[in-house]
Amino acid sequence: MPAGDMISQLAGLLGRFTLFLGIWWLLTDGRQAGLMFGGGIAAAAAMLPLAIAEPRDAGKPRALLPTVLRGLVLLPFFLWQSLYGGIDVAVRALKPRMPLAPSVFDYRLRLPPGPAPVMLASLVSLMPGTLATVSGARLRVHVLDATRNYQDELELLEAQVAWIFDVALQAPQAPAPNVWQHSTEQDV
Repeated sequence: MPAGDMISQLAGLLGRFTLFLGIWWLLTDGRQAGLMFGGGIAAAAAMLPLAIAEPRDAGKPRALLPTVLRGLVLLPFFLWQSLYGGIDVAVRALKPRMPLAPSVFDYRLRLPPGPAPVMLASLVSLMPGTLATVSGARLRVHVLDATRNYQDELELLEAQVAWIFDVALQAPQAPAPNVWQHSTEQDV
C-alpha cells in the first residue's frame, strides 16, 4: 500500500474515531465513568468501514470526516425547510377546514445506489408533512398537499446530497415524460 493511501486511511480512521467519541461524550454529558467503554465502541465503529469498504476508484475508501463537514453546509437549507414546513403544517392544522390533500408520489432517483439515496430519504422524511422511502431507483414520497409541485425541491436536495457524498448524478433509469407519478392508495 502506498504511503499516501495509508495516510489517507489513517486520517479517515482518526476523523471517524474523533467524531464517534465526541458523540459518545455528548450523549453521556462528559462523564468519565463510561469513557473507556465509549472509547472502545468509538474505535470499533471507526475501524468498521475499513473492514467492509468496497473498492472505490483507486481502491481507497473515502474518509467520513469530509462527508460530515460537507453535510454541515446543508444545515441552513434544512433548518429553513423545517421552519417553512412546520409553519405550513401548523396553518393546515389550525384552519377549520384543514386543507389536506395527502398523496404518494414516485420520484426517479439520479443518485447511485448506496448511502446517498438513504440520506436523501431521511432528509425528506425529517421535513414536516412528508415521509419518504427508497424503493429501487425511485424515492416514494408521501406528502400532505398533492396540489404542490415538489420536484424542484427534491432535485435541489438530491444535488446537495450528491455533493456531500461526492458522487455524480446519473440520468433516471427509466425516463418518463413527467418525473412525478401519482399513486393511488391501492398502489401503496
